[in-house]
Amino acid sequence: MELLGIGWMEMIIIGLVALIVVGPERLPQAARTVGKIIGYVSQQWINIKQEIRQPVENELIDLKDKFQDIRQPVENELANLKGKFQDSIHDITDIEPISEKTDSQPPENR
Repeated sequence: MELLGIGWMEMIIIGLVALIVVGPERLPQAARTVGKIIGYVSQQWINIKQEIRQPVENELIDLKDKFQDIRQPVENELANLKGKFQDSIHDITDIEPISEKTDSQPPENR
C-alpha cells in the first residue's frame, strides 16, 4: 500500500530521519502537523478537481441536450427519405417488363 506514492520502506526511512532531526520530544507534534498539512492539501486537491469537473460535466450535459435536439429532426428526415426510397423501389418493381416481339411484323400504327 502506498500513500502519496510513498511505500512503507520510504515511510520508515522518513520517520527515522524525522526522529533524528526533530527529536523524540517534538516528533508527535510534528507528525500531527504533517498529518494536518497532508489532510488540508488532500482536501484542497479534491476541491480543485470538483471545481474543474463540475463545469465540464455541465457543459457535456448541455452538449448532449443540443445533440438530442438536432438528432431527432435528422432521424425523422432519414426515416422520411427511407420511406420515399422504398416507395420508389416498389414503383420500379411494379413496372411490367417490355416483352420483345418475336414476330418480324411491323407495328400496326405505322
